[in-house]
Amino acid sequence: MRPADPAPHLRLARLYADWGRAEEGLAALAAARELGAAAVQVDALAAALYALQGNWEAVLASGRAALEANPGDVATRHRVALACLALERPADARIHYRAILALDPADALAHERLGILLTASEAVTASEHLRAAATPLAADVAAALATAGDDPSYRLARVGQLCLAHGQPLFAAWALQEAVARSPAYADAHALLGQALAQAGRSEAALEHLEGAVRLAPDSALARSLLGLYHLQAGNLEAARPHLEAAYELQPENPYFCLDLAALYAGLGQYAAADIWLEEATRLAPQDAAVWEAVARFYLDRAMGEQGLSAAQMLVRLAPQSAVAHDLLGWGYFLTGRATAAEEILLRAVELDPNLASAHAHLSQVYAYLGQDEQAQMAMQRAVDLGAYR
Repeated sequence: MRPADPAPHLRLARLYADWGRAEEGLAALAAARELGAAAVQVDALAAALYALQGNWEAVLASGRAALEANPGDVATRHRVALACLALERPADARIHYRAILALDPADALAHERLGILLTASEAVTASEHLRAAATPLAADVAAALATAGDDPSYRLARVGQLCLAHGQPLFAAWALQEAVARSPAYADAHALLGQALAQAGRSEAALEHLEGAVRLAPDSALARSLLGLYHLQAGNLEAARPHLEAAYELQPENPYFCLDLAALYAGLGQYAAADIWLEEATRLAPQDAAVWEAVARFYLDRAMGEQGLSAAQMLVRLAPQSAVAHDLLGWGYFLTGRATAAEEILLRAVELDPNLASAHAHLSQVYAYLGQDEQAQMAMQRAVDLGAYR
């Protein structure tokens, strides 16, 4: 290796990008730049690393520079399109997604995202792109467009709700902003918009919409619950409490409101009360795997092994092909001192989903406990590669 060679620093920056370690990647990239690395390589990598940080202004600047030198760089154009959306420039995002499809007409993600961004203005074209995408989110949005009726605000709110459910808060925020622009008094849309903005890292704007939703509809269980969750996740438990309790009073049959109250009381140090709310959640939804997963995580995250193990066992009975269920069950066995059983179950989790990062991370700890250092190191490296510690 020549001391003045930028190539090793570029390789290291790419590794950090793959591992989700943005700050270290940007430091390696700065070293490569100082040693004369080609701007096109540096700019494209910088866009990827800034995207990990959610620094959308920097993504846009670096990405545009990279695209000027290499207009066919589809990965960078995807990042630039997302940055445009995050910076509330959806028209520019649509331009980039169309450019991607001109380069690769089979790009499913570009079809999905362009389809979503056309739902407010070009419903027929949007449906065409969503069908071409054939992704789970695209299928759900296409079905919603077909069944949501003629009210554009409601249709857009459904699109936003689905984007939230699929972990796409930027697209959810765009759709919900379109919904409230058409119907400013639409309380539930404001509440969902607040949730989307919070997930996108725009806390101040999120709180404004969440509080506005409660003012518009103080008896909306959705608005109350989401405002309560916002405060709960911010660690403001006393502010969360009246809203979470109101949501439950408005809709006592909802098991997820019981889960929220369990988290609240645990935060207040009242674990006996938390147990009662967890029991109530499972009583209300005894066959709901998502509820049992939440209960298992509640206990296992707090190293309460026996309770977590019991919940994870029920979860596996309800979802026998779920890698996540087996991961939680294996971790429950480990926390209760049954490392050999934990290894067996965690290997089953990896068999069901080889890319489940948490299962590899848990296996690494099991192997280390069993004194199998080489296997522990291999499992840890796999977990890192899959982003377990981002």
